[in-house]
Amino acid sequence: MQEISSSSDSLVKLDQGASSLDLTWQDKTCSTFHHIWLRDNCRCKTCGDPATGRRSLRLTDLALDIKPVAASLSEQGDLCLTWPDGHTSTFSIAWLRRHAYDTLSRKSSAFTPVLWTEGTRSAPPRLVFDKVMTDAETFLTMLHHVRDHGLCFLHGAPSQAGSLEPLAEKIGPVQESNFGRVQNLVVDETKQSVANRTVALKPHTDEPYRASPPGILLFHCVETDVTGAGSPLFMDGFALAEQLRAEDPEAFEVLTRHNCTFRRHFAGDVDLIAEAPAISVDEFGNLSGIRINDRVAAPLAIAPEDVEVHYRGMQRLLTLAEDESLAIKLTLRPGDVAVFDNHRILHGRTELSMKGRRFLQWLQVERGDFHSTMRIMADRLETQRGIAPLLRGAY
Repeated sequence: MQEISSSSDSLVKLDQGASSLDLTWQDKTCSTFHHIWLRDNCRCKTCGDPATGRRSLRLTDLALDIKPVAASLSEQGDLCLTWPDGHTSTFSIAWLRRHAYDTLSRKSSAFTPVLWTEGTRSAPPRLVFDKVMTDAETFLTMLHHVRDHGLCFLHGAPSQAGSLEPLAEKIGPVQESNFGRVQNLVVDETKQSVANRTVALKPHTDEPYRASPPGILLFHCVETDVTGAGSPLFMDGFALAEQLRAEDPEAFEVLTRHNCTFRRHFAGDVDLIAEAPAISVDEFGNLSGIRINDRVAAPLAIAPEDVEVHYRGMQRLLTLAEDESLAIKLTLRPGDVAVFDNHRILHGRTELSMKGRRFLQWLQVERGDFHSTMRIMADRLETQRGIAPLLRGAY
């Protein structure tokens, strides 16, 4: 054991055990770091390039029972380890604290979504399109709104087709699908997608029948018929799921544990089938993703003893999704853009009555690219990355 004088956010004690080091922090919490984990994560240039994440050290070259022959704290406060082959590893205390994997540390760094309230629905995040496109801080603010609330509206975009792609490409590469790179949403009854019709669409997440559903969706209103009726709807799927958890914990648990089956079949075009829970949670029960779209639900195949509870939970979840008092209901005007996380936000619309033309363009960007861009922008602006971003989604 080594006693250490310390300032705040540093160590007070270092204990070496048979297979791990126990570090006691200034706030009296303790983190365990296994010897094999420390050797595997050596930050020196011989073992790899920490700046790029490229590793040259191979796990297959290490003994699983490896143990340092010496462990101490330098005058700078770094943890210094010497291994049996003479190799030395140095870890800053700040790095160790950031990567601590004890239960308390993992739980405190897990993403906790900010659920919508009536205030969110009445005054959702809004920014000016040109500022997002030209000002780095405003662009990062938009990314943070989508991360934290799942959605951000932009106004003042050009009212012409093609204006959305530059914004999407700032976030990440545009994803293509069987609908193409850019989907034009116009009223056309000959199209296979119901998005091109006038019928009401219940709030839903898009394409849950894919192994990885579309991530960040962008809708741009190019033209709209303001004399007709019909409004887009946006809902916080996480808030709906949390309401179900509060009302019926048993049904919530079944919906997180069992897979739903989803299918989309266009003869001669696609036959997509995926199985995944309607509600995804992390190891601590924090919501991480949803798939809600009963229009593409396929026959359920789960343990018979859970079928009735499953249907009870799904019916309540879908009932909540049809409650327009829980939705943001607005008419997108020419130049308006909606950017939202399809793994959290449900979208739909009331029935359209068209006297003129309605033209929206739709694009999608993968969530991994979204989070990558958010980290890069935070580093570029030398700002704190803040809370660990939601990564898992509805997988």
